[in-house]
Amino acid sequence: MKIKAMDHLHFFATDLDETIGFYEALGFTVIRRHKHGGREAAQLTAGGLTVDLNQTRAADNPGYSHFAVKVDDLEEAAGTLKAKGYDSDGPTFNQDTGRWILTARDPNGFLVQMVKAEPQTQGR
Repeated sequence: MKIKAMDHLHFFATDLDETIGFYEALGFTVIRRHKHGGREAAQLTAGGLTVDLNQTRAADNPGYSHFAVKVDDLEEAAGTLKAKGYDSDGPTFNQDTGRWILTARDPNGFLVQMVKAEPQTQGR
């Protein structure tokens, strides 16, 4: 499995509009506002880095959610992780983003997401 590039960082925000304003002050530009998982969300970019923000729900902690990397082959990534004794979830198609993803947790429980390097709407 070879990581091609960083894809995004994902955070939960208690006040989405205020958080967007902060990132805009840092020089980020809003790419889009949308619903993600049934909640308000935004995607911003600067210097090749994408930041995804989601409005928190009552059960969410604000802050870091996960980081995502691009890989060529999600099935290969899943197989590599399994062969080394790590569990993963997917590949699965994320309707909100229109992309195939695979998720795993590092030994500390931090979520790592892998996305197919070339976005597709239906095929892997």
